[in-house]
Amino acid sequence: MLGGEAANTANALVKWGRQVCLAGNSLGSGPDADLLNELLDDKGLRSSLLKLRSVADDQSDPTPVCDIYVTPDGERTMFGRGFAGMHPVFAAGSLPFQSGAWFTAEPNMDRPSREMTRLANEAGMRTYLMDFIREEEPIAEGSFWQSSTDWAGHRNNTQKNVQWVKSWIARYGCFTVLSDGPNGFVAGSPTMPARSYPPFPTPNVVDTTGAGDMFRAGMLFGLDQGWETPKCLQYASAAGCLSCRALGATTDVPSIDEVLAYVSEHDQVSRQYL
Repeated sequence: MLGGEAANTANALVKWGRQVCLAGNSLGSGPDADLLNELLDDKGLRSSLLKLRSVADDQSDPTPVCDIYVTPDGERTMFGRGFAGMHPVFAAGSLPFQSGAWFTAEPNMDRPSREMTRLANEAGMRTYLMDFIREEEPIAEGSFWQSSTDWAGHRNNTQKNVQWVKSWIARYGCFTVLSDGPNGFVAGSPTMPARSYPPFPTPNVVDTTGAGDMFRAGMLFGLDQGWETPKCLQYASAAGCLSCRALGATTDVPSIDEVLAYVSEHDQVSRQYL
């Protein structure tokens, strides 16, 4: 299956009719790389930034592969190989930085991710960052930031997470989302008080892999439409829940109509987002 945070998010956005430029690590060589290329083509995610094997055309690069073991409750354990050597296949100047367009990234490629984020900020792009959790990060004031209690905050402690989100907002001045699995999430911004939001009920949980990536895609989709914040959060949360009903993060992307219908169907939860 196709995976990886960036590919998971891009796959959903393409399914929802958004134009996406996916920039990632070296695809490596060999059978795994061939399969990955086929999957990217099948999902409509092929771009010029993913054609090269590496900047130096080093064909010895391994293709990053992750084995995911899913337990009956939908939780997963991951074992990866080839990720330590990841590096981009593009030069900094090759990304289409456009003022007003959306840029999203996660720091899996440490230095390049942060360098590209700084360039996006300088170009006047609207940024949505995921899992940038160091002491000093290139998080622009007024931008969007998302992570989970796997990396920040306090698992199973909503009260502490509200305080954590408040401190993060005070530090960076960004719209902040901190998810906590079945406990929902905490969100807030300099103009919107931080508070907790309940999760939408998830039908038949099979695999939670990629739920956070789907949430990010849902937020970006709504923001790109110019939706009000509560509607963006509703759509993102419902999409993330619906993504848990199949194995893998890219095998079952709910349609736009399906997500909106799910929000309407669960009116009691939806109203708590307002």
